[in-house]
Amino acid sequence: MRVIDADGHVEENPATFSDKYLDPAFRSQRPRVIGMDGLAYWMIDEQLFPRRVGRGCHNLGTPVSYDGKPTKHAARKPDSLESMELSDLNARLKIMDEEDIAVQVLYPTLFLAYPLSSNVPYMSALCSSYNRWLGDRLSGNGRLKWVGVVNLDDIPGAVRAVHEAKRLGAVGMMILGTAGDRLLDHPSLLPFYEAVAEEKLTLAVHVGWACPSINNLFTHIYPSGVIAFLMPVLMGFVSLISGGVLDRFPNLRIVFLEAGSLWIHFMLDRLEHRFKHSTKNLAHVVSETAPKEKLPPMDYVRRETLYFSAEVEDALLPQVIELVGEGQIVFGSDMPHGDRERFAARELRERKDISAAAKASILEKNALRLYGLT
Repeated sequence: MRVIDADGHVEENPATFSDKYLDPAFRSQRPRVIGMDGLAYWMIDEQLFPRRVGRGCHNLGTPVSYDGKPTKHAARKPDSLESMELSDLNARLKIMDEEDIAVQVLYPTLFLAYPLSSNVPYMSALCSSYNRWLGDRLSGNGRLKWVGVVNLDDIPGAVRAVHEAKRLGAVGMMILGTAGDRLLDHPSLLPFYEAVAEEKLTLAVHVGWACPSINNLFTHIYPSGVIAFLMPVLMGFVSLISGGVLDRFPNLRIVFLEAGSLWIHFMLDRLEHRFKHSTKNLAHVVSETAPKEKLPPMDYVRRETLYFSAEVEDALLPQVIELVGEGQIVFGSDMPHGDRERFAARELRERKDISAAAKASILEKNALRLYGLT
């Protein structure tokens, strides 16, 4: 079987925001790479990213180089700078070949933190620059696909970005599990979902430091990387179901990425429990508490438009397959991020508690269907 990597990454670099792609109105504010003590940071609006210590900390992997040399962090990775930054596509294809990956769908790294800037037009320009860069860099490539990014603080701009990303060759659009301090069922987001559905793109809900109200509770990266980084995906899952978004857009393909699969049982169980309780009991007392969704939560899963990524070592993966079906789970390598496991697809192939048919679905068939690939 081929391996289709549903969630790889690229490390942004100065080319991402070069004159070729960045709106001329914002070139004087171009993100800059700053080197310090063997590490590198993006300077955006005179703020440094990543911010590994202090309130609201986050640990992004980008930038991985400064003046053409790898940072301390990047030097420890098996990937070359050319592969991580896509300056040489053959370098990325080489390491994909080493890990038996036939096709890889690429996601950003810098845009896994929110907010990068409070300047709304500027932030939209950065998103557009990223999309134009990848669209140009990967145009016509059969093995490297990509998803676009949008600024959900600028919904008209996000709608335009969806249509532009589609023209540039994107196979999906990435958002985080919240739109800042708004949940994903916020009415202001509906035009964005309409555009994604109209273009028949995949909506990808990816882990990231999405919600300032949560981010700012933490001053240490370890617990922040567990709660602030991961929990918004679960919040996004609940919001899209409970807020009726899936009723409005029943054919929209949605994937929840990089939070593993162990949470799925827990969240579906709690959603089902509350749905039944509210429908049978509470709603009869206070009508405003009736669920906004039309169907029980599991019914949306059974539509086969919701997908979930799994870690190859997830202990409960056989039970997840039994719950949601083998046709809705995908594999993501997380290449080239620092906490990934190399040769992960091989580890899944070697598991004895998962059928050969399920392995083929997870490693190949499901991602093809999810992203509309052939």
